[in-house]
Amino acid sequence: NNNRGPRQPANRFTTETKSVDPQYAMMKQLTAMVAKMGDLGGAAEVAATMGDDVNNNSEAAVVMMRPVVKAIGMNVSDLVEVLCGPQNAQLFLKFGDDESATTTTANNDDNNEEANEGGDIAAMNLNDGEAKEENDVKVINATKQAGTLSTLLVSCAYGLPLQTPSYAALTLGVDVKAPKETHAGFAGRCVDLAMRCLGRDLDMALECRVASGVGAHAKGDDGITIGENDKDNVRCLAERTGGCGNGNQIDAYYRAKFLLRYLAYLTKIGIVAAEDGGDQSFLGLLQMLAQAATNAAHASANSNDEKKRALGRASRVLASLILSVLPYAMNNANAGGEKGLSSDTISDLVDVIESNVVGQTSNYSSDYDPGSGPLSILLKGELDDAHLAGEMEEEEEDEEEEEEEEENGDQPAPCADTLQDLLRTVRKLVSSSSSTRFALLGDSPWLALTMDAQSSSMEEQEKVPMEYSGEQLVLDLVGGEEDRCKSVPYLLSIDNADDSVEIICRSLDGVVFGRLAIFDAPSDGGDDDEEDEEDAEETNPNLESYTKSYSLGDRFFLADAIRDVLMCHRPMVSDAGADRNNAKEVAEQVWSISHLFLGADSGDDSSSKGIEFGIIETLISLIVQCTPQGSGMPSSSPLNEHVYLSRVLLELTKLKPSLIPQAIVLAVSGMFEDFMPSLTTTARDNLGHWLSFHLTNTDYQWPKSYWEHWAPYAAIDQRNSRGDFVAVALWSMATLSPEGPETVARECLPAGTSLVQSVFLNHKRSNVDVSSTETDLINRIWDTSEDPDSIRQHIISDELLESYGSTIRSIDDNVDNSMSQPKVWWRTRLATRALFHPVSRENTRMISLAEKAWKKKASADGDNDMEDEHPAEDGRDETEDILADLSDAIARFKPVLLAAVARDADAYDSEATGKVDDDKLLMAGEVSILSEIGSLVSAWDSTAIFSLIECLMKNQIVSSLAVATWALCDNADESTNVSPQWWKVVSLAVNKAITDALSKVESSSTDLGGGIGMIIDDGGANDGVDSTEADVNRLDEALKAAVPILKYSLERACHLLSTTNSPKKIPIAAADLAEGMKRLSRAALFQLSSLALSPSPTLTLSNLQRGLMNIDADGEKLASACQAVECDGEQEKKLLQHVAFSVEKLF
Repeated sequence: NNNRGPRQPANRFTTETKSVDPQYAMMKQLTAMVAKMGDLGGAAEVAATMGDDVNNNSEAAVVMMRPVVKAIGMNVSDLVEVLCGPQNAQLFLKFGDDESATTTTANNDDNNEEANEGGDIAAMNLNDGEAKEENDVKVINATKQAGTLSTLLVSCAYGLPLQTPSYAALTLGVDVKAPKETHAGFAGRCVDLAMRCLGRDLDMALECRVASGVGAHAKGDDGITIGENDKDNVRCLAERTGGCGNGNQIDAYYRAKFLLRYLAYLTKIGIVAAEDGGDQSFLGLLQMLAQAATNAAHASANSNDEKKRALGRASRVLASLILSVLPYAMNNANAGGEKGLSSDTISDLVDVIESNVVGQTSNYSSDYDPGSGPLSILLKGELDDAHLAGEMEEEEEDEEEEEEEEENGDQPAPCADTLQDLLRTVRKLVSSSSSTRFALLGDSPWLALTMDAQSSSMEEQEKVPMEYSGEQLVLDLVGGEEDRCKSVPYLLSIDNADDSVEIICRSLDGVVFGRLAIFDAPSDGGDDDEEDEEDAEETNPNLESYTKSYSLGDRFFLADAIRDVLMCHRPMVSDAGADRNNAKEVAEQVWSISHLFLGADSGDDSSSKGIEFGIIETLISLIVQCTPQGSGMPSSSPLNEHVYLSRVLLELTKLKPSLIPQAIVLAVSGMFEDFMPSLTTTARDNLGHWLSFHLTNTDYQWPKSYWEHWAPYAAIDQRNSRGDFVAVALWSMATLSPEGPETVARECLPAGTSLVQSVFLNHKRSNVDVSSTETDLINRIWDTSEDPDSIRQHIISDELLESYGSTIRSIDDNVDNSMSQPKVWWRTRLATRALFHPVSRENTRMISLAEKAWKKKASADGDNDMEDEHPAEDGRDETEDILADLSDAIARFKPVLLAAVARDADAYDSEATGKVDDDKLLMAGEVSILSEIGSLVSAWDSTAIFSLIECLMKNQIVSSLAVATWALCDNADESTNVSPQWWKVVSLAVNKAITDALSKVESSSTDLGGGIGMIIDDGGANDGVDSTEADVNRLDEALKAAVPILKYSLERACHLLSTTNSPKKIPIAAADLAEGMKRLSRAALFQLSSLALSPSPTLTLSNLQRGLMNIDADGEKLASACQAVECDGEQEKKLLQHVAFSVEKLF
């Protein structure tokens, strides 16, 4: 039966039936009603069918109200009537309990789970402070006090950001309509619960920790428990602590942001005191937060101490929260004119933030500053790219214009991140409230609510606009002895504060993002208007509408709303395995933002024309700053998740096929032409990986003219940013297909294109070089499965030297005989090629297929005989798993490789003049293994090379330092030989070194000698054992393993960078090295934190910083090492300065 709905999992071994509680089912239905009440998509559909007379209220404000807001107001009004009816009020509006809502319960860690953000019912118990006794905690059951509806409303308010005005209206409607005798004070209960949640979330967003280790907010505990019936609605542990371990912090930041927005709307309604309540008014709350941010910023000024730096990050979190809510708190004519905060009051708050926390007069430096920021998207200048014929004149003109602009010195300070953009937008909004058409700031659905006039006759009740008649509510953030919030009082008295509270705000990831404006800024009416009008005929009309009618303020609020939706509606999987939301639903929510913009003229139906370009601009700007693939780091936040963003963009393409694809094509084209030489290596690669994912999932639909335009850049012998972008996109497409480059050549690229030749076929390896000796060795390893010991004896034998080695060693005997020369390690390289032959064979097979597909597609009449030319003679099994087979073979033939290295090392040592460093000699042998593998693996198959290197390290065939040495081409003096992905390989080596060091510490703690370990059952206690000392020892060992690799890599990369010389533009290899050093430093810091710090309940980043200082590897020392490198090129000097600044900032 198709009407049964999705089939549910069942237990086949029981006949027990599960009955559904009617009250629970009804509350679930209420949850769905409240969650959808202000949905923009549904309201827009209703508004499209409404006439002008749908609302009997003739008030001017209602007449001017947008149809979508009217529809939402009607939904709220209908729901209020249902909830407050005579029979329903007792059921839906009940609160409190016959007994006291304050109870004493056991302190159970299993109950301390995170509240759900999506509007589902959650039974929240908010602790009132630290434990009164060792095992008992006095708890306030806040949800029981507030009632089910208040809890649901507040959870929706902080989980559904586009519907906040509707929840403010619902608060007013229920408060006015509820029976006064039994259920008065609904708004007060909502505000009280909101303040409890806000206090909790501020502590979590700032990562406030109580030093005693107990209490509501100790160790990041949010003080919330979820009822057993709602476990399915709780975000799973991996998502809460995902990324860099700050999943809870990011969720808390967004909840606090939307709770403040909800309170701002209540202030504009008149429920919450705007300014009259003193310190407990809405203005007083914002001033308190601003003062806390100012104190934190001043305490962190010019300090490298990690505790002080954490305060600096905390000040920016608070500044972001304050600035985010100010546009929603500003009074406006539609909402009653006098309610809310005045522009002068808001201006004063902005001045405080700008002068102390974020502005140019403060010590704020963005992580996204071009070139110097650790997470920068753009370079400080352009790459020294190779040019096509005819492009030089244009480039020279552009250079002259840039030099003139620099000499004039009139360039504005870069707006590199969303926090700086937010400050600029709010400042502009204060000076001109008409600077944005974003309607959510002024939407007031509560104006559509009505109530009976008190003086009307009994025969016909007159309806008047609903107003709040109670006493204005005040906002108590601390709650007296309840101690709702610990972080803000601590920051307000930071000069006299004790050490019982600590702010350990580790990161701004997920709070602040980089800013990238892909499309032209709106015109300011200058001299270029005539040229713009001439070009308008050739441009997309929707793009023209976006660039002309969307101001900078419009673009900021659009991007901010998109980020809010992506965060709050992201797909969720609970610990119980239940999932909620999917990429399609997220895409629908993103598109619903198109209903939030006013037309240029009243009633203009084209108010959102061109909005698809703003959506694409925001999503691509997030994609280019995603956590790089293969970095060894998880996504720092959901909005840095490459696959998630790519899937949402894919669903938007399906949702709006006539709009989104055009916007994508124009956005990518614009970035290719204007931004590619200015993008960092990571941003460029992220863009290429996304394009490959998108095209693979849209049947490779892409304009043929673009491939033809891009092809010459990939064919240039000299590396260039545009050619690299095309290559990365095509290589990534090849890895996403089981048939590799053959699919790309056959289905994606146009017939006869040179891209197949330049991107794939140039990496073809000739089989002519394979000698009979190598063929015999391949046969013995892979075909006859000969015993490894027999092959080992053959590799080190003198017979092999006479038959094969003599021909190798006789070549260029008079040339440099350093230990890094390939001929020194001829046995090692021979054994490596034979062992890794399946990789070489697969590479040859796939390139051969790609070449045939390319030639067949290029032929005018098609060659049917090509179909029979698939190389079945190679004996490849279709079910073969090459990486799995190689993993087994590496472990089995490990003695062969080690014996070959040892034999080659002995031969070199016996012939060398002078003393030979044995450690360096063996490392050179390990590097030769890696070099040979690097020449065998396809350039596009980064997964294979990373997997093989990891396997070699796991089997202790190569060391972590050898991997770093190979990645940075220690035997070469030119940076052009270094792969742009070198830092990912070194990051893998650092991770392995740390893991091995920690494993040795753990094994030594239980080793009784002779390799016998002891299993200790201490019942969960460690009586007599100093856990802090053990944690410090673990950290020390991790640092001893990782720091030498990090130091070598930074020093070597700086040396290679200094070998380039460019006076004007940045060499692409130098940019790769600079970006790699910043990314490697960040990855190493994450690995040390996650592997050595996270398991410890006592250690923080401050302990890591002290550990680095003890071994001369703190930020200042590493930065000094970078700055000490001498170089001649002006651009190289700047790059070294940028790297030094980033490293010092990170460490």
